[in-house]
Amino acid sequence: MTTISIIVNGIERDVNQGMTLSALVERLQQESGQESDPTALATAVNEIFVTRSSREQYILQANDAVFTFSPITGG
Repeated sequence: MTTISIIVNGIERDVNQGMTLSALVERLQQESGQESDPTALATAVNEIFVTRSSREQYILQANDAVFTFSPITGG
């Protein structure tokens, strides 16, 4: 399978071509020993916020810069 290079939180990584942002979030959580919980992370790609509901449709592209962070709630 063909791989592409992306940047995740400042670190270059190779992922399978066609990987969704949702699949990447799940992989990151598994690698860090966390339960798979899409609500535990917020995501931005190339400095644009990507909602949880849009992650499954977002296909990562070569050189995308993905940033994950803890969601902040407030009022």
